[in-house]
Amino acid sequence: MPDPHSEDAAHQTTSHPRARKRGFAFAHLAFMVSVITALFLLGTMMITHLGYISLDIGFKMLTLGIGPRMAMAALVVAALSLLISLFLCPTRCAPWAFAAVVIAGGILGGYAWYHKLLKDYPPIADVATNWDRPLSYSEKLVMERGKDALPIEDLPRVPRNESLDWGGKTVAAINEATCPVAKTIDNLVITEDQIPALAAMLKQNHYTVFGTSPWRVEATYQDSFYGFKSDIEIRIDPRSVDVRSVSRYNMPDLGANCRRVTEIVQKIRAMPVSATANG
Repeated sequence: MPDPHSEDAAHQTTSHPRARKRGFAFAHLAFMVSVITALFLLGTMMITHLGYISLDIGFKMLTLGIGPRMAMAALVVAALSLLISLFLCPTRCAPWAFAAVVIAGGILGGYAWYHKLLKDYPPIADVATNWDRPLSYSEKLVMERGKDALPIEDLPRVPRNESLDWGGKTVAAINEATCPVAKTIDNLVITEDQIPALAAMLKQNHYTVFGTSPWRVEATYQDSFYGFKSDIEIRIDPRSVDVRSVSRYNMPDLGANCRRVTEIVQKIRAMPVSATANG
């Protein structure tokens, strides 16, 4: 007569390996979902930067629209997998599940950081050192920017319904409050034969020089991620220099144009150019 206790033991012996295999498979699935989400975002960034898809599709729709949903789904799957792994096969499954949690959680953390920056910085994409006499770009560069680019205005203003803190304020006032180094470089003479050195300085800092003249240097900066472009103008007056940086894509720049203007102002001050006294 068969022993029922031995049959139960045999059933438990065969069921545990099967459960561990299912847990291991689920941990692998969670890891792959997290990796696919990361690769999706990386691929979107690359093809957007290369110009195969527009920023509206690559950044707004895929990265900001679909990306967070994929990351949240990946984190849910990863968290479930980690819980299952801790009970079924903590040694083999848990590391894969934990890696999936780290990847998906890191992606969602990146989105949280981005939204924090949106709150920390004013919703502008235009910084200049002089708004009393605004810098105007050449018609050629304005055409290069395209009809869908952020307009270059003499006195841009943040719409009232766009921000509780900054709505209704002029960009000039916002620059004054948030970008203190963006000031005219006074008592500085840049002669015509020093223009090539100015253009060379921009090229060394990863700008593409668009055009030069005795009174103006224009250049374009493209970031290394999605390929966002900003156009720079350096206006050269007889005794002063002004700088302006305007993004092409109409979205908050998270302080990028202020950093660019600040860097250019500091590098121009450090250049071996002729200084003159007031008067």
